[in-house]
Amino acid sequence: MTLPPPADYASLKRLMRTRKFIVTGLLLGCLTLAAAEKHWAYRAPERPSLPRIDTTWPRNAIDWFVLNRLGENGLKPSPEAAPGQLLRRVHLDLTGLPPSPTDLETFLKNPSAKAYEAVVDRLLKSPRYGERWARPWLDLARYADSNGFQADQLRDSWAYRDWVIDALNAGMPFDQFVIEQIAGDLLPNATVAQRIATGFHRTPTCNVEAGVHPEENRVNQVVDRVNTTGTVFLGTTLECAQCHDHKYDPFSMKDYYSLFAFFNNTPLEVKQQGKGVTWDFYGPTMDLPMDTSRTAKLKELRERLETERKKLTVLRQRAKSEQANWEKQALARLHEAPKWSPLLVNKFSATGGPSHKILEDGSVLVSGNNPDRSTYTITTGTVLKRITALRLEALTHPSMNKGGPGRNKIPVANPNFIVNEFTVKANGQPMEIASVIASFSQKNWDVAGAIDHNPKTGWAINPAFGKPAWAIFKLTKPVILKPGSKLEFTIEQNYGGGRTIGRPRLSAMDGDPSPLILPANIATLLRKTKRTKQDRQALEKHFQDEYPDLKKLELKVLAIDKQI
Repeated sequence: MTLPPPADYASLKRLMRTRKFIVTGLLLGCLTLAAAEKHWAYRAPERPSLPRIDTTWPRNAIDWFVLNRLGENGLKPSPEAAPGQLLRRVHLDLTGLPPSPTDLETFLKNPSAKAYEAVVDRLLKSPRYGERWARPWLDLARYADSNGFQADQLRDSWAYRDWVIDALNAGMPFDQFVIEQIAGDLLPNATVAQRIATGFHRTPTCNVEAGVHPEENRVNQVVDRVNTTGTVFLGTTLECAQCHDHKYDPFSMKDYYSLFAFFNNTPLEVKQQGKGVTWDFYGPTMDLPMDTSRTAKLKELRERLETERKKLTVLRQRAKSEQANWEKQALARLHEAPKWSPLLVNKFSATGGPSHKILEDGSVLVSGNNPDRSTYTITTGTVLKRITALRLEALTHPSMNKGGPGRNKIPVANPNFIVNEFTVKANGQPMEIASVIASFSQKNWDVAGAIDHNPKTGWAINPAFGKPAWAIFKLTKPVILKPGSKLEFTIEQNYGGGRTIGRPRLSAMDGDPSPLILPANIATLLRKTKRTKQDRQALEKHFQDEYPDLKKLELKVLAIDKQI
């Protein structure tokens, strides 16, 4: 790199004042000064004289040029904006937010020039000003809190974002604004804020996919820094000179790689994980200092976390000691539990015209036309004299995509169903349902929605496809039945998209269904006399998951840890 001779320093200083070269002497020194002076874009601008027009419309020097060009095109200035419009424009320009009704009302009472200046002063002092004007700069700085490409891993850069906002709100001079972002860490006795400012060039994308070449990745990031410096601070496309001399601007390949040399001192920014093909984001980082209040808060949170973790350890030990007793009681209830009695289907009908077939196991296989919405009406008999609970099963079948259990057609890849309402009558009288539980409920589509009399809620099971689902409905009080009694079930499925059950089966019982609510695999493990290590771990996990105090304390610990 060759700096211009001392005699040209004055010319260089003049060039630095132009909008194309507001950066540093070193950055400009790598460019060919003689060639730059011949190019129109790099000549120091000269202030033109004002157009002569007989009018009092202009309010500042720029207005004269605007009015002159309008006149050349046979146009006249638009009418002056109404006070409300003017207030809205200045709010959106300076803070990106519209004025509040109170601000508007106050300004309309006195829309004077002095009042307008007061509004501008207030908005310039608002923290929102820095947030609004930081956005276009952060776009130029390719700011993101992730490193891009397919992995797009977290890369904390918010401190740099806050620095830009604070700098704009503080009215930092532009030369200082530029220097601290380009080389803040190289300034004498650099402050934490000045080091944070260099986050401007810590933001290139970083490829961590398998097979990445670390040095190639590093060079690509240097190229990004050179090109971004040219675009943002020089207002030109330096990258054209990356492979050849620039076709239009006065930059040669030598100029490009002279500037490249400034940035070509960075370490590798990807690091191999172990001996495999996995890479991770790497490179310079810094710990941010915390003020006194945040330090005290962190200390308090860590102390609370340690206390709650000790409680959690004690509670887990207690739960473990109680598990043996729970296993004995659960196994006894399983042996004593009443059996489900399949209900004999006498009649099945469905709106929308699908076909159906009653199978030997008491289920109904629905096939043929799959209507957008459908309500099933099922009439059954029963041998029970008293009913305390009912069960609706959605069984699988090879005729359905993935085996079902739903007939969903939009999209067909997700064989879901949505039961919006489930009701039952005994001999024409409604049977009151107290509660319901399910083998699985989709997020935001809990099984309780099937009995809340709200057509907009319901029970769905995404993504638990390809396996049976069930819902157990406990009655408010036992229903006594006479011989020959008929039960009539209504299953409303009105969400749309053909989200209907493909193979429903209904059962009833006289007794407490609670023991039968255990997951099938847990019930099987409880009945085993010889258990493997995996069996014991599965039982312990299930018990602790269902232990109310333990679950509550685990959530509390997670919440504290998240704050840290």
